[in-house]
Amino acid sequence: MVGRDRHLSFEACFNFRDLGGYETTDGRRVRWGALFRSDSLESLSDGDREVLRTLGLRTAVDLRSSAERARGAARLTDINGVSVHHAPLFEEHARPFQPAELTSVEPPPGETYLAIANAGTEALGAAVRAIAEGEHAVVFFCAAGRDRTGMVAALILSVLGVPDEAIVADYLLSDRALEPAIAWSEANAPARAAEFAALPDWLLHTSPGVMVAFLDGLRAQHGSIEAYLAAVGAGPDVVSTLKSRLLEEAAGASAEVTGAL
Repeated sequence: MVGRDRHLSFEACFNFRDLGGYETTDGRRVRWGALFRSDSLESLSDGDREVLRTLGLRTAVDLRSSAERARGAARLTDINGVSVHHAPLFEEHARPFQPAELTSVEPPPGETYLAIANAGTEALGAAVRAIAEGEHAVVFFCAAGRDRTGMVAALILSVLGVPDEAIVADYLLSDRALEPAIAWSEANAPARAAEFAALPDWLLHTSPGVMVAFLDGLRAQHGSIEAYLAAVGAGPDVVSTLKSRLLEEAAGASAEVTGAL
């Protein structure tokens, strides 16, 4: 399995990691090997697909737009009968935010994420329900595995009772994927490499203030993350299922998760 290292190594996937091991405020922890987050799974090698087979995945939630899926379908459907749910947090023809121009300044922290969360309620609710209903290991993913995936990870971890500090730390781990993703693109996907090269630095790296502002903004608007999820169709029953499926007692957890970040 994945041991106690949340990062899994693949040839053509660079931000795939286990959300297990995080301790909650009530003394439990997130179960290892149950929920994974990732960047795009469209370029998986045969070796990568074999690694995925060992994880017991049965459910995948694709947060990308329809246009992104058309350009590169996730190579998952023949891996142990994985069921792929499409929950696009936005479509390219109807983005809830202005696409960043290469010369534009960085938007206020959390503004883009809040715009997505307020416009993509149906998809966010569907994504959370699909994660709760998965009877086996589940992975959810977008293109880089940072923004849309980071939003869903934050919502799930928050309602499980994981403190904001750990949620922000998990969000920042996406920066580790940048260099290998660029290197692979330069060797295998020149068009993608050119897209990386054209991006301003603030679009390439994570910032803790973005995730803090996103969580604080949702709470200011709805009262709590639980209330936001209820408003998007993932109410108390869904949250209860998430907790039942994804949490375990944390006896001895501190020693076992050393180095997990």
